[in-house]
Amino acid sequence: MPTNPEFAPNPSPTHADIVARLDLMEAMIAEGRATTARFGWIFVLWGIVYLFAMTWCSFLPFNAFAWPVSIIAGVIITTVVKRRQRLAGINLRTPRAHSVESVWQATGVAVTLFAFSCVFTHQINSPVALSGILFLVGLAHATSAMILRWAAQGAAAAVWWIAGIAALFFTAPEQLFLIFMLATLFGMVFFGLYAMWLERRTPPPAVAAHA
Repeated sequence: MPTNPEFAPNPSPTHADIVARLDLMEAMIAEGRATTARFGWIFVLWGIVYLFAMTWCSFLPFNAFAWPVSIIAGVIITTVVKRRQRLAGINLRTPRAHSVESVWQATGVAVTLFAFSCVFTHQINSPVALSGILFLVGLAHATSAMILRWAAQGAAAAVWWIAGIAALFFTAPEQLFLIFMLATLFGMVFFGLYAMWLERRTPPPAVAAHA
């Protein structure tokens, strides 16, 4: 009786097949890290945005507008620069990059909504509000680190989470200011600078075509 090939059992993968698949997975992860490194400028930019917003919120007048204005300005600058990159033919759209970008887009929406809500309820300067922002940014770093299996970004996530915990214990205004500034410097600006340095130091990985 002839066997229907449609229902024939799939042959077991050989050792060479398994090795090839593992190599492809490692190449895709390396590709994702390289793409994130090429986006290092975004981390630096948003680190500056956060530093500016916190400085305005702490020392300048009309501080209720600090976070909304800073976030909107950051979104506009990011959009303009990325559009110019696309027009210049710089293609950074890889599967891993798309996943990581989606994480940060969702986080950006969450932080924006949270910040606006805190502004309108006059809680933007409270320790809980600041801690919430710190934890949200740390969550985005941690998710990206898990996708890319990148210890450096995991360390950045730890910085934000430690700062989020500290903000609930050290609640004096000057202490909150210092906590946020340190978290932003080490968990965003310095990480972005490290990613930019890594991009210049490491050539883009060669990745086989994959479906």
